[in-house]
Amino acid sequence: MRDPISGQEYPEALISTAAKINGISYDVLVGEILSGRVVLFEDGKTLKRGYTTGTCATAASKAAALLFAGKEAKKVEVTTSAGINVELVVECTDAEECMACVRVDSGDYKGDTFSGLLICARVRRFPVFAIRAGKGIGIIKNAELGKVGSPDIYPHILMDIEANVKAVISGAVEIEIFVPEGEEISKNTVLPMLGIEGGIPIFGTTGFIEPYTEDGYKRVITTLISGKKELLGLGTGEKSSRIAVEKLDFPIDKIVIAGDLVCYAVEKSKAKKKVIFAMPAEICDLLDIDAREHLDFEFGSVSEFSELQKSADYERLKSCFQTLAADLARKTGADVYVFDNSGETLGSFISSP
Repeated sequence: MRDPISGQEYPEALISTAAKINGISYDVLVGEILSGRVVLFEDGKTLKRGYTTGTCATAASKAAALLFAGKEAKKVEVTTSAGINVELVVECTDAEECMACVRVDSGDYKGDTFSGLLICARVRRFPVFAIRAGKGIGIIKNAELGKVGSPDIYPHILMDIEANVKAVISGAVEIEIFVPEGEEISKNTVLPMLGIEGGIPIFGTTGFIEPYTEDGYKRVITTLISGKKELLGLGTGEKSSRIAVEKLDFPIDKIVIAGDLVCYAVEKSKAKKKVIFAMPAEICDLLDIDAREHLDFEFGSVSEFSELQKSADYERLKSCFQTLAADLARKTGADVYVFDNSGETLGSFISSP
């Protein structure tokens, strides 16, 4: 069995041992692993992953959309950036305001500054579909981090929010994301020093918080790639990795899902051939660029992006991602493939023989 987030293979004997150590049934543990919630270690111990601010914002937005549709919103199921469905508890709601909040659950990662914060969303009628950053969302002040003056919400999170909201309601609405205590908590972090002011970022590559520090996750990635001497595939998430297997016949046992540590993994890998698989928003994240500004396309939502794929501009869109694939290939020395949501290759660059 493979961990759907890291791609690590868990032998059945290890799962059986871990089930006994943790006092749960084999089937329950398997379910928790497949949900992405549980990380299994070689000694049979387990730790729980948490949910990122991006996943919580997506869940709050879907809950607010349910209220807007006149439905109950005590729990919501959302699809994370890794393509895994998770269920989150909605902590507080206001049916009249169509407002809902989800509290950040950091799992067993004790170092998360944002643990326990309420991430909220409000839905109202609007001339077009839009997502707006409200109080407590960090604003970018450093040009190296993105467009100065823009809210620090990762592009693929905006896409996740739109897709999950449109699973509940259709039509033109505005979703406002806000964090009531975001501005206050950010003052005690490194965010202002980095160039993010007035609040916290809404981010997360896979939708999950790893239950250890970044250095700890780097050690996990290093371990996962160490045995792959000839060929290594690095996925930014579950979806791009799955497409690589289905469309390119890439061997699944050679893929590691590295999230935003893809470039780190390439650097540390000793494999003779390295290949990166990414979705459109994720390659922009890896290159630290703003997709809308860099690509010079008028789109502000998933649906508009999808319409571009069907239009005469699709070839120009592919040309843009071909350039980005080449940029990432030159940066890392790896081959690069960028897939669209239908599994087609938007751009690719082969840098190694």
